[in-house]
Amino acid sequence: MKKIFLIAATIIFSLQLQAQNNYWVMLTDKAGTTFDPYAYFDAKAIERYQLNKADLYDISNYPLNESYVSQIDAIVTDDFGQSRWFNAVAVTATPEQIAAIKQLPFVKEVVMLESNMHLAKAEDSEPIDLTGLFSEGAPADQLIRMGRDNFRNAGINGKGVRIAVFDGGFPQVNTHKAFKHLRDEGRIIKTWNFPNKKEDVYGWNSHGLMTLSCIAGIHRYEGTDGEVRVDIGMATGAEFLLARTEIEAEPFKEEVWWQMAVEWADKNGAQIISSSLGYGKDRYYTKDMNGQSYVAKAGNMAARKGILVCNSAGNEGTDNSWLTIITPSDADSVLCVGGISNSLTEYEHISFSSYGPSADGRQKPNVVAFGHAYTANTGASNDKYHFVDGTSFSCPLVAGFAACALQAKPGLTAMQLFHEIEKSADLYPYCDYTFGYGVPQADYFTGDRKKVEPTFKFVKEGDNLRLVPLKNYDQCRIFIKSSAPDGTIHNYTKLEPKSFTTEMAFEIVSGEIITANLDGYTESYTLNNGDYMNVLSIGMDVNNYDEDDCVHFSNKLDEKKTKLEYYYMLGVPVNISSDELEHNFWSPAMRIGIRKTLYFTKAYGWGLALEYGHTSLRFGSEANRLDSLAAMDDDVRWLDKKVAKHKLNLGEVGVELYQRVRLRPGGIFHKGWHWDIGIYGNWSYNIYELEGQHNGDIATSRKQIVNNFEILDDYRWNWGLTTRISRDFIGLYARYRLNDINKDVPAGQFILPQLEVGLQLSF
Repeated sequence: MKKIFLIAATIIFSLQLQAQNNYWVMLTDKAGTTFDPYAYFDAKAIERYQLNKADLYDISNYPLNESYVSQIDAIVTDDFGQSRWFNAVAVTATPEQIAAIKQLPFVKEVVMLESNMHLAKAEDSEPIDLTGLFSEGAPADQLIRMGRDNFRNAGINGKGVRIAVFDGGFPQVNTHKAFKHLRDEGRIIKTWNFPNKKEDVYGWNSHGLMTLSCIAGIHRYEGTDGEVRVDIGMATGAEFLLARTEIEAEPFKEEVWWQMAVEWADKNGAQIISSSLGYGKDRYYTKDMNGQSYVAKAGNMAARKGILVCNSAGNEGTDNSWLTIITPSDADSVLCVGGISNSLTEYEHISFSSYGPSADGRQKPNVVAFGHAYTANTGASNDKYHFVDGTSFSCPLVAGFAACALQAKPGLTAMQLFHEIEKSADLYPYCDYTFGYGVPQADYFTGDRKKVEPTFKFVKEGDNLRLVPLKNYDQCRIFIKSSAPDGTIHNYTKLEPKSFTTEMAFEIVSGEIITANLDGYTESYTLNNGDYMNVLSIGMDVNNYDEDDCVHFSNKLDEKKTKLEYYYMLGVPVNISSDELEHNFWSPAMRIGIRKTLYFTKAYGWGLALEYGHTSLRFGSEANRLDSLAAMDDDVRWLDKKVAKHKLNLGEVGVELYQRVRLRPGGIFHKGWHWDIGIYGNWSYNIYELEGQHNGDIATSRKQIVNNFEILDDYRWNWGLTTRISRDFIGLYARYRLNDINKDVPAGQFILPQLEVGLQLSF
């Protein structure tokens, strides 16, 4: 049996080494390929290329060399995608297959896929009836906040603009009443399901139904004077490309499908991409959010080809271990959209919305919109709606706004549109890492914006700086930040003083630029060389303030690659051989310890554990107790009646070295599914305990037995294999002792069990 288990353990290690993974195989060239852009691209794509002065004949648009692809396909397990832009093939392969691929002369590089795309959704509520929530004919508040009436009054609804929407599925978009106008007018131009390689996208995750409704949905109901229309998306006149790129059961392929969808959108004439998807803490570290992921590079390339990519900032705002946005929002040419609460008057960050900046210090998010939105919802009646939370919905709200902005100014290139949307926002030119430049406003594009008059001024008073309001305010909202000359923000905050007699101060440092926004007006004060400022005060005596009233804010990007966890394991020894000790089923084995894992990627790491363990080996049958053991200990002779308790207490102090493979993210503690496999070594001490009756009284014999009995020769030190599979904080474990601690056991005596299995809790 021992040999069988050793073989099984060897197989487990071998399987891990031979496990198939997903890779990008980067090719050296596109030798011998030809390309006709006018046969390949949709007419709308040709028009977009020309407007943006992009090169139709750029080598990135050429197809892959089919001979190269065929040779790769002959080696790998699966070819599940290709990228013209990266000149790459996405494959599933074993290490041996990858080694063979690397020998091919046309292979430039092989890169393992370590990303896990996920929907940037927080949570949703029960379906509700929106009837009566809005004034008849008025749009939803999420559009009012962006000034939708300015677009409507100008006859702007995104007409003629083509938007590609990437999501996990679009169930009932082909039947739901919110999209009847799209179907009736043939404005769903193309669809493609990348995981399933077919056109049908009308199923799977309802997330896509909801995001699409934030762009173009219309809720109609019968009012007092007939049908009432409530717009829940701003671009009700736009046309659409729908791409399914996300699937729960494929944790390493969504990056490829997203990349393929961008190229598909490019080919089919998309001018805007709305992507409520992203990669974040489940597979990356904060330092990686620097615009260098493959999807970030794809987003930047799309911008160069004339496509505005709008992407959710992410929903990690409440996670102190992840203090930045997600990719591809970290790309410099991708419009990153954060979330605010659903208020027409307040300006509050919605808790889950991720904060900027990017890991390399660039301004993110770029703009914000409602993170609590009204959307269409699936239901038997095809006319259901609900409230839903997430930057998944602030993103398409802005994508719909962008379509209207492009209709208003049709000559804008993608990057001009990007910056014009920033300039339209209600905080511009002020920006920070919570709100970006604020909420985009339609009046900027329709020419209805009123000139903003100064509302305050900066006054230097000695070693201090004072913000002096130019009119009386009973209550107001002030945004303040200090930044370096290169734009990097060091500190920022939002203040809402009830009056300017309230003591409030903001600590500043010499050499910085102080910028504030009050009532829509922004002004900056640059500290010259030699200036030294102690404090910035808000309408108060700068020489008379309490340091406790100072407002401090610091935003740091610092995520450790090491994870510490405490654990408790409860199990039982299991016999795998007839030669092993017959013991009670309830012979509990308990272990407590601490582990520290060093992650090389979010999917793989090595760890070290220190633990204490105790096993109470309770012997089985009476014959096993007396016949086999009586000869081992003279103390047995004074027992004249039945033995009541007979057990061997084994205490162990040990270490474990293991490798961890992260199978899936998620869970209460965000640890997801893990598989650990490793080796352990223990130092042991042992107590042999008999309890019975002598002259009618209960008596106990306890003896420490280290190297006293032949049965325990070599047991002071032992070692073996260990493995665990866990979901979040709960899991199953198994340990198998490899060294032979029973080699000198005389015939007829027992040997100790080698296998232990049980339950693990970790925190």
